[in-house]
Amino acid sequence: MRHWPLPLGPTSETETNCEQVGNEITKLHSNRAGFKLSTMLRIQSSHLPRCLRATGKYWAPPVQASVTYRQASAASTSQDQTVNALPQQARVVICGGGIAGLSAAYNLAKLGETDVVLLEQGSFTCGTTWHAAGLVGVLRPHPLIFALSKMSANLYANLEEDTGLSSGYRKIGSVILAQTKDRMTYLKRAAALARARNIDHTLLAPSEVNSIVPWVRTDDLEGAIHILDDGVTDPTDTALSLARGAKNRGVKLVEGVQVKAVLSEDGKVSQVQTSLGDIQCDYFVNAAGQWGRDVGLMSRPIVNVPMHSTAHGYLVTKPLPGLDVKTPYVRDYDSLNYIREWSGGLMCGYFAPKAKPIFHDGIPEKSAFLSLPEDWDHFQYHLDGFLHRVPAADKMEVRQLFTGAECFTPDLMFLFGEVHEMRNYYLMTGFSSLGITMSGGLGQLLAELIVHGETSLGYWSVNPQRFSPQQNNKAYLRERVTEIEGTNYKLSYPFGQYKTGRKLRCTALYARLAQAGAVFGEMMGVERPKWYVEEGDTEEFVEDIQRGTFSKPGWFDMVKAEYWACRESVCVMDMSSFTKFQLEGKSATSLLQRLCPNDMDVPVGTVVHSGMLNEKGCYENDCSIARLGDERYFIVCPTIQQVKGFHWIARHLPKDGSVKLRDVSGQYTGLNVLGPKARDVLQKLTNTSLNTASFKPFCYKEINLGFCTGIHAMTITHAGEDGMLLYVPNEGAVHVFDMLMKAGRDYGIRPAGYHALRWLRVEKFYSYWGIDFNNEHTPFEIGREMRVKFDKGVEFIGQSALLRQQREGIHRRLVAFVMEDHKVDKDLWCWGSEPIYRNGQLAGMTTSSSFSPTLGSMLCLGWLNNTDPQTGQTQVVTHDYVTKAKYEIDIAGQMFPAKANLYPPKLVTKQPLHG
Repeated sequence: MRHWPLPLGPTSETETNCEQVGNEITKLHSNRAGFKLSTMLRIQSSHLPRCLRATGKYWAPPVQASVTYRQASAASTSQDQTVNALPQQARVVICGGGIAGLSAAYNLAKLGETDVVLLEQGSFTCGTTWHAAGLVGVLRPHPLIFALSKMSANLYANLEEDTGLSSGYRKIGSVILAQTKDRMTYLKRAAALARARNIDHTLLAPSEVNSIVPWVRTDDLEGAIHILDDGVTDPTDTALSLARGAKNRGVKLVEGVQVKAVLSEDGKVSQVQTSLGDIQCDYFVNAAGQWGRDVGLMSRPIVNVPMHSTAHGYLVTKPLPGLDVKTPYVRDYDSLNYIREWSGGLMCGYFAPKAKPIFHDGIPEKSAFLSLPEDWDHFQYHLDGFLHRVPAADKMEVRQLFTGAECFTPDLMFLFGEVHEMRNYYLMTGFSSLGITMSGGLGQLLAELIVHGETSLGYWSVNPQRFSPQQNNKAYLRERVTEIEGTNYKLSYPFGQYKTGRKLRCTALYARLAQAGAVFGEMMGVERPKWYVEEGDTEEFVEDIQRGTFSKPGWFDMVKAEYWACRESVCVMDMSSFTKFQLEGKSATSLLQRLCPNDMDVPVGTVVHSGMLNEKGCYENDCSIARLGDERYFIVCPTIQQVKGFHWIARHLPKDGSVKLRDVSGQYTGLNVLGPKARDVLQKLTNTSLNTASFKPFCYKEINLGFCTGIHAMTITHAGEDGMLLYVPNEGAVHVFDMLMKAGRDYGIRPAGYHALRWLRVEKFYSYWGIDFNNEHTPFEIGREMRVKFDKGVEFIGQSALLRQQREGIHRRLVAFVMEDHKVDKDLWCWGSEPIYRNGQLAGMTTSSSFSPTLGSMLCLGWLNNTDPQTGQTQVVTHDYVTKAKYEIDIAGQMFPAKANLYPPKLVTKQPLHG
């Protein structure tokens, strides 16, 4: 049965100047018939919504439709779900009775965990589930999102067999349209992924689209892709089927109960306080949808859940006689619209280019099934696109312009996993309009996490610890989500940056770097230079070189100049965004020996590069650690590790408080002074000898530069070039920077950005945590076995797993590839996530990519697997397997030969490229 959004009633708002227009509309839809969209265009859109609301004559679905919905939901709930008695104790408490929470309950029960209580403040499916569009698309560039989409589709397709209630899932396929050449390139890149992932698809010429979807206009298209594996489901039916499946296995589902607080004891979840009493529990799951942030604020300690609601919706039409819309649904990305069949008519859903944040001062009470006032002005851009794409639409009658609430995170990715504020507190919220597509698979992952303590899929990219606490600021969230909603469908270019919510975290040198021409990007809210423009370049020029492209970027020449300065003279990079911890105490060394596979009991003044591993031998953190004193250490980690890295170390601190951990990221400015002339420039500012004999690589000293004292100087650069990384107390940062630029003037010193760092580190085969590897990978798999010391006399976390892997061999390997026969000026670039083929068989995916001016070639890092194509079984990856084969990398359907390397390629300088 199709469930319709509840109708909007007349409002108290009056508009005396629009009575005439209201009467005209009344005549056009007598007997509650819908008015035609062609009529809509003849009426000034800025007055239409107010007129219709004022007269109370705007068409809404018949009252019977919403009553039927209410009755059906209530009947299904009373028969199948509700348990009014609240138990005093449960192993798992889930907050939220939408599709996410119900999927979590269902999947936990399927894995045998039935001591579960689900709490819903209203009725099941309320919030955003009841008005979702129900699209389940499986072609997703991100590997985790793709895997979860497939899991959800499989679950929904087979749910009725288990529960007796149909989910309404149908695999009808979809067609994605491309109006521009860049969008077509995007679709070709997507097709390359679809081929690698065995997704049934076909690239279409414009003339072929109408054979699949006859009702769309095609004369302005560059092409399309038909994805046969995509489907649709009925969100309400799916959620209620999950509820029945959970209850049948013994899960307690309770409606009409509000969570008041979530308490902890000894750092772990202990109790949930509700409007019906308190529940002792071992695990808590925040699946509260747009209320998730409020639930986090009610937790003790407060849990950060960064997201904000926007007004999000769709238009629904009545059927048009003679128009068959039972076809694959259409995603018209360049119009920011999707169009699907809906009860014989069409639904046009949209992702606004500038979204409307709502509920900034709080979500209204009793808003479980809230419909917001229709806003034709906000929909106008999408209405124009709909009428253009569907020529017959101007004859179709309107059922409803529905607007509801949807919540979005600062980066469009949802929130899943354990929070750092307390143990056993999990988030499963912030779906950013992907709740239906993600919830089925994500419920399975959550169940694995709670029941088994680990998951079958890595999920770092959606882990809530990727955000800093500052990003839970509500004013920041309100501004950021205005841009985030439309990002769902906007063309996603490599290295794209958001424009809203910027300058959240600025380093001490921000003004100096901006004056020097820095073009900033952000990571975890921290502003950091990507590259630098020349003095005198206009704002229009800066904007132009940042335009997205899948080919040679506009910033190529600027980054190339910075690269050569790092190789041949001297550059200064602001590395302040890197995470910095200070660890000290009487047993700090023994703690690090336990956390790290490398030997940390080294002489004072030594810098050690090491990971911090979990029990599976995989990286939880990757860091450079300087020993400042007998039991004092300075730890430098990737920017994205500020919350995660601190949490990992903190949870292993001795209970007696003998070791103290401090996050000093905001207290030091990081200056990477690198290049063959770096030490010469630095020596002009200090009496400390900086020659290589007295200050060897991987060493630490505290030095003075100019007037500034207490600088942590380390002979590492994270780029493979000579030089030093300085951590300068913030109060001296401007002075040191100015002195460096003055002292280096005769050496050709210049600032450089993170793009130049990327070029340098990829050609040295330096892999980065969170980009090339994460907590799913071991040191042996990324070629860092030399940093694993089994004989150091202390058993480190993950040691037994690594010993086992050492005996059995690795089944995947991070490899460097040098592109061959690739024309950097003409061909599409490799940007990451391109399929790698070995002897014609899919063998992996790229991660990082760069251009090497020294080699005159593009380079890629990528994962290489050894999988039997017949059995699907993985086998050992050996040296010969990597080096004795022919490789090709698929860039948007074009195969480029590449040479695989287990070690950095030899850098033989070629003539610098021009253009």
